[in-house]
Amino acid sequence: MRDMRIRTLASVFLLSFTAPWAGAQVPAKPPAHESYWLEKKSFFDAFHAPAAVVMVGDSLTDGAEWGELFPGAGIANRGIDGDTTDGVLERMDAILALHPAKAFVMIGINDLMRGGSVDAVARRYERIVAALRGSGAEVFVQSTLLCNAKKAAWVPCAPANEKVKELNRKLAALDPKTLTFIDLNRKLADAAGLKSDLTYDGVHLNGSGYRLWRDEISRYVLEPVR
Repeated sequence: MRDMRIRTLASVFLLSFTAPWAGAQVPAKPPAHESYWLEKKSFFDAFHAPAAVVMVGDSLTDGAEWGELFPGAGIANRGIDGDTTDGVLERMDAILALHPAKAFVMIGINDLMRGGSVDAVARRYERIVAALRGSGAEVFVQSTLLCNAKKAAWVPCAPANEKVKELNRKLAALDPKTLTFIDLNRKLADAAGLKSDLTYDGVHLNGSGYRLWRDEISRYVLEPVR
């Protein structure tokens, strides 16, 4: 899984070389979904037992065993490696079919790496939040994690960090009546980006990173729905 995840991300980052960060021309049609995305979506379409909490995102969400991090919480993992805000919107019906009371979202890094604009990602985020809120879920938007450029020598993550910071500023400014913003970078990142001791490849989290993530959202997961 790790090798596949790196290949997926590598293909994402290669797209950024064909479309430079400054003034990049975003393709009118996004690249076709990887088979892994299609397989996961197919599974989610077929199986959607009710869940009290749903985790929505990309490889960072996909990579966690949320049921072990929060035993007994009735939590469903709806992360897919390599996913984007468009991808989440495309599979929203299967997410809503879980009838979650709470939804935790972290998505957007792959959009930015593929040359997407921060404004476009933020607009799609608002659509994601609106869909979840419309279903009755309490929504928690988690800051997109920064990457560690030194450890992520296999991908040009440093240019993305400025976009990530801008996106997080926009997400933090969204209407607090519709969502709760949780700044994970406050504990998981420092001046160099994602903390070096929390990652092996500069992008994904190790066990210590997931422990900190769990601790940062624990009270929101476990407290009664407002």
